[in-house]
Amino acid sequence: MGTNIQAIAVKPIVQGVCKLCRARAELRKSHVLSDMLYDNVIDPGSHPRMVVVRDVEQGRVSDKTRQTGFRERLLCDKCETQFSGYESYAARHFFNAKLPPPSEGALITMRVNDYAKLKLFFLSLLWRVSVAEGEFFRCVDLGPHEERLREMLIAGNPGEPEDYGCLVTALIPERDASVENVITMPASTRVDGHNGCMLVFRGFVFQYFISRHNISAGVRKAFLNRNGEMLMMWARGGQFPPLRQLWDRCVRAVKREAETEIGSASVSS
Repeated sequence: MGTNIQAIAVKPIVQGVCKLCRARAELRKSHVLSDMLYDNVIDPGSHPRMVVVRDVEQGRVSDKTRQTGFRERLLCDKCETQFSGYESYAARHFFNAKLPPPSEGALITMRVNDYAKLKLFFLSLLWRVSVAEGEFFRCVDLGPHEERLREMLIAGNPGEPEDYGCLVTALIPERDASVENVITMPASTRVDGHNGCMLVFRGFVFQYFISRHNISAGVRKAFLNRNGEMLMMWARGGQFPPLRQLWDRCVRAVKREAETEIGSASVSS
């Protein structure tokens, strides 16, 4: 009489302190950037599923080992569920919103029915890229603002529109690169005398203003307000110096790697 033996994969339980609520609990392997932000970046049918281009002078430029987005042990189940509620709202009402045809410099007024949920989604992204410890997030350190953001998030407090206000720009499609397929390394920025943070994904640029003093009236008007209105503009990626510089460095790095591989192939033959 034969014996049926089945192998069952057991996921390891990792105990630790939740970055958000500070309780000791089983930690989820959380996406630092929301799973939905990789919709056009990860191809489940290919290997590798995602290619990461690293801006480095030496060593491998392209990382073809990644099968998923960037994950870290950040949150407990309760806090993960809280964030997933914000993500679901943003997916339905922001990322799936129908935008007018792209036209450089044209303004878009977006309206949502829940200021708090969308603003808390924006704040959760900013906080997560600051607390994350992976190499991809090394350029962002919010210092004391990290704790203030944590307190706002744990309380479900979206703050005022100018509290970590975010300018959102819709990127005009380019011939040489699909802007919706690009996620760039989060970057610290300096805009109009304000410290900030820039995130790029799903064809949008998110420029956060970390300090709130003396923000111009025009910028304040564009932030998501308590009526659920937000002003966006169509623009090209090259209009953002940090994004243009990062793109140029990565292109140079890819070329260096290709030239090195061609040289190595010639020597071996």
